[in-house]
Amino acid sequence: MLSYIQGRDQGFPFIPEILSDEGAEKLGRLARRLRTLLAAYRCPSDAQWQFAEGAPKPGEALQHGDLGPWNLLWGARHQVVGVLDWDFAGPGDPWYDTGHLAWFTVPLMDDDRAGERGFPSPPDRGARLEAFATGAGISTGELVQVVLRVQAEYERRVSTRSGPWETFRHMGLNENARSDRLWTGHHFA
Repeated sequence: MLSYIQGRDQGFPFIPEILSDEGAEKLGRLARRLRTLLAAYRCPSDAQWQFAEGAPKPGEALQHGDLGPWNLLWGARHQVVGVLDWDFAGPGDPWYDTGHLAWFTVPLMDDDRAGERGFPSPPDRGARLEAFATGAGISTGELVQVVLRVQAEYERRVSTRSGPWETFRHMGLNENARSDRLWTGHHFA
């Protein structure tokens, strides 16, 4: 369904709502709320997804598949009013979206990549990790493990899938994911 939602994108560099530690906590809460809602969604058994068929299997839930600042729409009251671009939705790890959003919100990557992704200066990643984890309702250690799994899974998806993933592979996004995973493991695991 196509409809119009009044709002603005994340901007570049990121808007203040994302750059603040309070913003990181709000995005953690958004990830928790979305995870809860998607886990409760009763998917039809004959559902067709871009890379899967059917309802989530035991231990899985519906996931957005690309939950990042670039797919959020912000309202006038400094809150997310829409989650956009559900092209990669489908059954999978119920924590994938939480880890994916944390990866780019904290951000769990080196300073150069963080700058390319929208951070005008190196952020205090420890404070942002704590804030996001608090919002998401898990410990920082658990969140780091979730992000590491997501980075590995994203690298696998880019390396093995066809369609738009081939473009991502040519852009080197699988290499970025590997680099970010190694950086995250070195600094936070």
